[in-house]
Amino acid sequence: MNEKVKIKDFIRILKKRILIIILSTLCITGFIIFSSMYLMKPTYQYSTQVLAGSLSMDEKEASINKVQENRQLALSYMDIIKSPQIMLGVKEELNLKTSSYDLLKQVSITNRDNSQIITITVKDSNPESAKDIAQTVARHSISNFKDITNVKQISILNDNKMGQAELLFPKPKFIIAISIVIGFFAGIGLALLREHFDDSTYSDRELELLGIPLLGRLDLNAKRINRKRKTTYKTLPSTKRGEYNEY
Repeated sequence: MNEKVKIKDFIRILKKRILIIILSTLCITGFIIFSSMYLMKPTYQYSTQVLAGSLSMDEKEASINKVQENRQLALSYMDIIKSPQIMLGVKEELNLKTSSYDLLKQVSITNRDNSQIITITVKDSNPESAKDIAQTVARHSISNFKDITNVKQISILNDNKMGQAELLFPKPKFIIAISIVIGFFAGIGLALLREHFDDSTYSDRELELLGIPLLGRLDLNAKRINRKRKTTYKTLPSTKRGEYNEY
């Protein structure tokens, strides 16, 4: 029974403070959308894949040792990608103003277990910069790896001319949905807070629960209060010509 009463009170508060909820939802939604679209920098992502070793192997070559060799080859190549020498070469070729350390933080390398394919992913606020950095990192790392190890079986899989950087942030649909949800719950929170600090009493029952004696009840009608009585005037002809008496 108490839970039912609490639910009714909650619904009553929502109806009573519906204007606060609507305004809060609209304001917070608008602020989040505006901040995400215009104040925050967008983030783009571009990925390129590199193959370490050869995928076409004869049955004789397809041994455990060969698989392990390709695996070690991929791991060694991943270590070279992260080296300061590669980042410095990329920075000089593209004339980047960022430091080699900050450039390295933009680059992420992924490789599935027992896979010869390494994925180089770059995030940047500019889509063209993300693409150029990823492709340049792949070229420099392959060139250095071949010079150091004398291994020629390493190449870029995807075509550099194809594909564009993907927009990671902001996602308009996602931002709008999240902002509406945040604004709605924030509005409910403000409504409950406003109700908590509101000491006004609106019903006879609340007065009885507080122990305050009720002397009487006055039912006010705003339209009736604001309505003014119409005064009518009756004009009768006066005894004198051109004059009238008012009653």
